[in-house]
Amino acid sequence: MLTYQPATAEQVDEFLHLLRLDAADYLDSTMALMGMTWSQFARLVKTVGQVFGIYRDGLLVGFYWTEERGRIVHLHGLVVRRAYQGQGIGTETLTMLARRYAGLMDAIELGVHESNVRARVLYERLGYRTVKYLTDCRFYILQRPLAGADAAGAA
Repeated sequence: MLTYQPATAEQVDEFLHLLRLDAADYLDSTMALMGMTWSQFARLVKTVGQVFGIYRDGLLVGFYWTEERGRIVHLHGLVVRRAYQGQGIGTETLTMLARRYAGLMDAIELGVHESNVRARVLYERLGYRTVKYLTDCRFYILQRPLAGADAAGAA
């Protein structure tokens, strides 16, 4: 079973490090398209929304970063440490988010780079559908509707 805790300042720095490793092939070029430096991006992570640590049996195994935008929850990032990937942690975290926000928000939204096929397949399996494609940065924007208890159990 997973538990989730707000990340400390040091853990947010670790999240940034893991995110940069995980997205090394596209993160810097995407930031450049947005006219953003790494330090500006780090500041954004620390001031917009909230980063949570993902724990399994008391061990920190990953992070997620969300922001509530009106009636949409935007999942900015979900990173699982490499040693724990492929063990259902991403699926369980996404399912928890859908349950947590069901009846409170209309949808969960996220962006996934076209090169991250594994993540996109996971999101689609969990009910996320493409609502937009950003050609310039090659990101798919996906949403999962949250219409009460039915959406929460549909994983």
